[in-house]
Amino acid sequence: MKIYFLVPEDELPQDQFDRKALDIEALLRRLGVTRKLTGFQYVCYMVNQVVEDPSRLSLITKRLYPETARHFHTTRDSIELATRNVIRAVWGQADHRLLDHIAGIHLEKRPSNCEFIDILSSFLSRPQEDKEISSEGK
Repeated sequence: MKIYFLVPEDELPQDQFDRKALDIEALLRRLGVTRKLTGFQYVCYMVNQVVEDPSRLSLITKRLYPETARHFHTTRDSIELATRNVIRAVWGQADHRLLDHIAGIHLEKRPSNCEFIDILSSFLSRPQEDKEISSEGK
């Protein structure tokens, strides 16, 4: 069963960056994370950056965290901690089937910051037909 997010046409993002941001936000919400967590915005931004340029992931502490910190006017350490908090919130959900589906494997332990961003960005980079999320997956 496909899941559709209904957004009024006049509220649809007009450029590709905004459409990806909407996908990232919807995915995080399905994983049980809300904007209440500071890291929500940071993770959305970092995943989008990695989707645009996967090489950013290989330099997460030297490039991705500092770029994100500059964008949000905060510190690299704050970005790292807030990202860990998002991952803890996702991992704290009773059912990990959706996260396993997104990762493509059964996760035995909580993913690291780098692994989590890689999982989300890889999923969002897949062709649309490979992204189906069933309602049983949650």
